[in-house]
Amino acid sequence: MDRGEFFPVAVTLSDGTEFCVADVLQAGDFLLHQWPRGDSLSQSKARRACLKFIEGRATVEEVRRAFEQAAEDAGILVHRMAAPG
Repeated sequence: MDRGEFFPVAVTLSDGTEFCVADVLQAGDFLLHQWPRGDSLSQSKARRACLKFIEGRATVEEVRRAFEQAAEDAGILVHRMAAPG
């Protein structure tokens, strides 16, 4: 299975350490098991984007953008990493 690799999105974990999410499978796992807060609209959109990717109905970039937005909304996005171009 294609893991859907993308330019890493750095997030802050609950213990303050940074973690880089670099593919769709990592994003889905993080959204389901390590997310710091309850459900939000952007988190739900990111989870749906991961599922759509697995079904062949979303691109890697759509998943990355949705995950990054959810992380921004949750206040865990680390801003030092920017996607190229």
